[in-house]
Amino acid sequence: MSLLMMLLALLGAVAVLGLGSWVTGRLRRSGGAVDDGGAAAPAVEAAGAVPPAGGYTLLEEPGAPAVPLSAEDVERVRALLAQGRGNEAVGAVRDATGADEERAAHIVRRIRATGRP
Repeated sequence: MSLLMMLLALLGAVAVLGLGSWVTGRLRRSGGAVDDGGAAAPAVEAAGAVPPAGGYTLLEEPGAPAVPLSAEDVERVRALLAQGRGNEAVGAVRDATGADEERAAHIVRRIRATGRP
């Protein structure tokens, strides 16, 4: 009897998952809204604004303004890159902008490739 109950529970779970998948597919095709449940909070608009505590913010959006680096900071980063001191260039960007290691490294790579942040 317990084997039969387990089999029925398994069939019920498969039916529920299949129905949910079918409904989600129909909503996506029809352009209806599907809640992802894990969407990030909107990015902070002002440069000096503090992000909400405990929330997520977008790291970078296409077309987002570059991190504000002064011309002196950019020249310092270029000089450090010309000397082969990439790690120090990342540190200089971190000190100037307050960005984390990954974001600062991205900025340094962009300066290396394009000459500007």
